[in-house]
Amino acid sequence: MKHWILILFVCVVGRAHQVDAREFLKEIETHYNGDNLKEALSVAQDFVKTHPDSIDAQGFLGTLSAELGQWQVAESAFQNLIALKPTTARGYRDLAVVYAQQGQIQMALKTLDGGISKSQQPEVLLSERASLHADLGNGKQAVADLERGIELAPQYIDSYQQLALLYIALKDTTNAVGTMTKALKANPKSVMLMVNQGGIFHALGMTQKALGAYVRAIDIAPDDPAAYRALGFMAAEVESLTVARGAWEKARTLAPKDLEVRDALSQLYLALRDPEAAVTEMKALLDIAPNASRIRLRLAEVYAQTGNLPSAKADLMTCIARSANWLPPYKRLALIYMSQDMVDSAEVIYNKALTLVPDDAEIHNNLGYVFSVRGELDKAKAAYEKAMNSSKDAETLRDAQNNLEIIASIQAGKMRARHLLVKTETEAQDILSQLKKGANFGEMVQKYSIDPSKARGGNIGFFSKGDLHPAFEAAVVNLKPNDISGVVKTTLGFHIIQRIN
Repeated sequence: MKHWILILFVCVVGRAHQVDAREFLKEIETHYNGDNLKEALSVAQDFVKTHPDSIDAQGFLGTLSAELGQWQVAESAFQNLIALKPTTARGYRDLAVVYAQQGQIQMALKTLDGGISKSQQPEVLLSERASLHADLGNGKQAVADLERGIELAPQYIDSYQQLALLYIALKDTTNAVGTMTKALKANPKSVMLMVNQGGIFHALGMTQKALGAYVRAIDIAPDDPAAYRALGFMAAEVESLTVARGAWEKARTLAPKDLEVRDALSQLYLALRDPEAAVTEMKALLDIAPNASRIRLRLAEVYAQTGNLPSAKADLMTCIARSANWLPPYKRLALIYMSQDMVDSAEVIYNKALTLVPDDAEIHNNLGYVFSVRGELDKAKAAYEKAMNSSKDAETLRDAQNNLEIIASIQAGKMRARHLLVKTETEAQDILSQLKKGANFGEMVQKYSIDPSKARGGNIGFFSKGDLHPAFEAAVVNLKPNDISGVVKTTLGFHIIQRIN
């Protein structure tokens, strides 16, 4: 239902009135693009109070109320819109959508029936009614509505597109292709139809024909970004990433404020392992839409992955400041603090997050880790139990159960370690030298160890005193968690041991 945001018809009278309305529209769009729907709704309510006879005001109020689930307010706003201008299709269409979202399909159909007979754009409402019939499994009625819409308005290209997609759903490839051919015959210079034809070919798996349609569109209108845009998405889907990059970069040049293309391009750069280009693209996106918290979160993720933790934390804090009720940036920021062994800071962030979602199993599970690192095992146990009780997925439940078992083992005085076993002391000393220079213990285990525990990264699990060779146990006892021993000799060979918390 974002069409209200994209199509702004300012129907106001008088210069002061027009400027005033545009200010409302600008403020609503700013909040909306920043995912601040409640603030946008508040402005829309003021807009309606100031301009109760504005169909834009009623439209925004209806759309935003619907997105927030305030159905009665939405219904009333769209009914007011219809009363203000009964010949426009928008009110009937959006009121029908609200009814449909509540499962009131018959009311939706009745609304569209009335609008079709009164609206100056019956083809728009026929298209909406066709969608409802298709959802109900009434394919023949849906086809009839779309064909009637095409007959009434041959230039309304959405009807052709929808009809072709319906034929695809009905597995009628011939009519799907024929519909787009008919559309281009009626509208031979429509670049959008050529792009849509490419989309139909793409949906049918006819990649070369889709490419041909996009190329024809580009030949006719080389400065129209739509064809480059569509070509980029098709190429990305078939993993032709170089083609996608070229198409999207051209689309970006022609339409620099196309947020969807720029967002897709930033993710493509990441797929191509070009984080610098991705960061540049996301910064440009934030210049256009500074309140786009999801883009800022993704930028923070890229910073974190590339080791730029100060920038990652700064952007996450900005996300939290601008979207205080949105959980993901809290979780990511806390994980960064944990990666830096700043467990106290992580605890503060997790506790703030729990004020938003008190029963989040992932947060309780991670808080258990924070407490266990600090040696507060009773608190850790309580946190893991909360994680288990509130878990809604098997992975988190399994993780919390495992962590509880670890706490129980630690409280019982057991130890846990992983090790690397080789045959000769010379080989062991060489590996130890590599570890001291920063080599990864797990990788060294996989490369050199001859012990069966190699399959588990060298992890031998928990053990009590007396379970293992005395020299091995003595080495573990003298280690702090995560520390690595020297070379330890047993009857099995030569070990290098790491104690695990």
